[in-house]
Formats: sequence, structure tokens, C-alpha cells
Amino acid sequence: MTQQRKARVKSAKKTKFPQKAPKNNYFTTLMQTEEGRELRKQWSNKPRKNAGRPKGVPDGYTKHDIEPLRAKAKKEAKEVVKIMAEKHNIEDEYSQEALETAVEIMRVPGETRERLSAARLILDYTKSKPVSKSEVAVSKAEDFLASLLDEESQDGPETEAGS
Repeated sequence: MTQQRKARVKSAKKTKFPQKAPKNNYFTTLMQTEEGRELRKQWSNKPRKNAGRPKGVPDGYTKHDIEPLRAKAKKEAKEVVKIMAEKHNIEDEYSQEALETAVEIMRVPGETRERLSAARLILDYTKSKPVSKSEVAVSKAEDFLASLLDEESQDGPETEAGS
């Protein structure tokens, strides 16, 4: 007369680490069948549209928006370099062309780093670097000491003669 007890109902198993659960990636399951592999091959070989901005077009502009700005900057650059060439005696045609390009880059909106490097190139080529302040300070100090020595040598004989 021993009766068998009913088995206790157990709760469903919880996964302790959900990141270790098997992944259900769409492309993985797609590649398991022949039709899926063929479909994936068709997608891979499909010609794509070139998305995004063309190379060299800055943020906020389209290719059609930036072209007239570049043309205007190119004209201005030629005029500016012509004036620079007369003022700074630049006769080499290659250096004039390089300066035109640098002025054009500086005038067209774009990356700040590129524009700053173009401006630096133009200044290095056309302007002489200013004299450093340490040299000026040293020369002023030397002049000051020399003037003190001159005053001392002028005052010295008079004071001795007057005594």
C-alpha cells in the first residue's frame, strides 16, 4: 500500500549568463541553407550607390554647393598671388602656383587644420619671422650696461678733478 508520490513541479531553468546563450544571427541562419547562401551571394555582388559626401567636400556642403565657392576662391587666389609676386619679388612659376593653391585652400571653407597650415605656409614664404624677444632683451641690457659704463667713465674724471 505504498503510494508513489507525485513528482514536484520544477521551475523553468534560468540562464545565469545570457551573453553565453546561442546567438540567433540572421545571416548565420541564412547561410545554413543553399537558397540562403545564393541570396547572400546576390546581395554581396549587387552594385552599390556611392553613399555619403564626395572626397574633399566639407561638412554642411554638397558637391554642387562647394564648386562655385571653389571657383571664386581660385580667381581671388590668382589675383592675390599676382600682388604678392610683385610685392615680394617672387619670380619662380612653381612657387607662385604653390602659393595660389595655398591661398585657395585658405579661402575655401573646410577643415580648420588644413586652412591653418595653408596660412602658415603663406606667412613663412612671404613674411620674415619677427626677432625673438630674448635677443631684444639681451641687446637692451647690453646697451644699458654700456651706457652706464660710458656715464661712469665721463663722470669719473670730473669728480676726481673737482676734489
